[in-house]
Amino acid sequence: MTDDELLTLLRATSESARDVMAQAALLQDLRGRQLLVLRSTYPGWDIDFERDSTGQLWWTAELYKAVTLEMVAAGVVQCVRQPDAIALAATLAWQSALVHNCRAHNMFGT
Repeated sequence: MTDDELLTLLRATSESARDVMAQAALLQDLRGRQLLVLRSTYPGWDIDFERDSTGQLWWTAELYKAVTLEMVAAGVVQCVRQPDAIALAATLAWQSALVHNCRAHNMFGT
């Protein structure tokens, strides 16, 4: 390999590495923004993300309030785990509706 070829290869590698680092920073920033939105939209839940032993990223939420037997019967769960923020948002929307229905049921005694 000539010096010119080596220099060209090093430049290409450096640009690729910078691109990968920039994409990783954007992805991390996206996760942070998604986390902020989820936490502000669903304040009754402790929301975070974590990696399991295989390296899979999971978005998690735990209901701050204790789940009653009536809530369980209505389909409310204490903890939720989804593979991405959008799936977690959909699950939390459903769970929040179930919690709300339980509260409304208790308020009106029906």
